[in-house]
Amino acid sequence: MNHSIVSEKSVGLLRLLLAINFNAAVIFMLIVSALTAMGSSMFFEDYGDLYGPMDNNLRLMLIYLCVSEVTVYSFCRFSDNYRSMIVMGLFLLLMSLGVEYYGVINEVAVDENYAWFFAYLGLSHLSYGILQPSGKRCES
Repeated sequence: MNHSIVSEKSVGLLRLLLAINFNAAVIFMLIVSALTAMGSSMFFEDYGDLYGPMDNNLRLMLIYLCVSEVTVYSFCRFSDNYRSMIVMGLFLLLMSLGVEYYGVINEVAVDENYAWFFAYLGLSHLSYGILQPSGKRCES
């Protein structure tokens, strides 16, 4: 009996920590995307290899990511469906690999911080979505 109480408290604490981390990740993504879209190289180095049609593709991708994040987050809040965070997490993890592939295919240097950024976001979303109890709101 004591074991189940400790276990419930541990799971509750883990859920709280993951919710805090998830919200921090979303805020971090919004800040990084806004600063990068405005031309700041605080988080990602701009190598200047992107010319013509490829100019600012990665910056534009971050803006689309913010719009997607707001949409998924809103869906989660209004529909009481936490599974969308799992899907978003998997998508972000795939993006961490996709950014490297993008650089190889287009023969341009892409800052390795993009891969780390998307991996952190993906793991935050995935862990938050997996540990949400069924039937509960997707709140933090």
